[in-house]
Amino acid sequence: MEKIGGLRSGSYPTASLDKRTIAVIISRMSNAVEELVIRARDHYVAQFRAFTRRQRKTCATGAAEVKFELGADSSAYRGLAVVDFVRNDNGTEGILFEPDTVLTFDRIEGNIAETVLVIEGLRWDAVSISHDVLNVDQAISTWFEKWFDPDEVNFDQSVDPSNCIHAVYIETNELQVDLGTAPAEAFWELLDSLASGEASFVNVRSQASLKGG
Repeated sequence: MEKIGGLRSGSYPTASLDKRTIAVIISRMSNAVEELVIRARDHYVAQFRAFTRRQRKTCATGAAEVKFELGADSSAYRGLAVVDFVRNDNGTEGILFEPDTVLTFDRIEGNIAETVLVIEGLRWDAVSISHDVLNVDQAISTWFEKWFDPDEVNFDQSVDPSNCIHAVYIETNELQVDLGTAPAEAFWELLDSLASGEASFVNVRSQASLKGG
């Protein structure tokens, strides 16, 4: 894992596909909602794959999804983040991916056990989650180990994309998450972790950009 002092965070412009109306009031996540989350992830990852192909064509040396230790001054959880693409032609240059379109849908309401769940948006690389978990670090620690895989216990060079999350930022009663190329299971397991951490509510929405550095 490489170390750098920080990376400049680019903006993430929000665009939209044709709107998908899935207005459901549910006590348990239905197949339709599970499929929606998969589609949101796959739509983002398809654009990410195209981005990495373009980058590889325009540099002599580079790699996608490179893990960095950002240092003690970073606001990233544990000081760790994945940079979308790193070029090494003339020194190390981090390139951040900006998706052109984002899948949109109507508000979804439901429950995870006793936790009230609302999903208002799901931009895969810029997810904001409001909650009332008292010890969020403890709640998400195991989840982060699995899906960021900081020690690359499950690293497989032949797998492209890596199926890892890219970054988490913790603020008071809020998580900001770049789910990277992780599968839909990572999203649901994060919500389960917060529910297990005794959250009375979890509110998921998209944001225009994710804090970095």
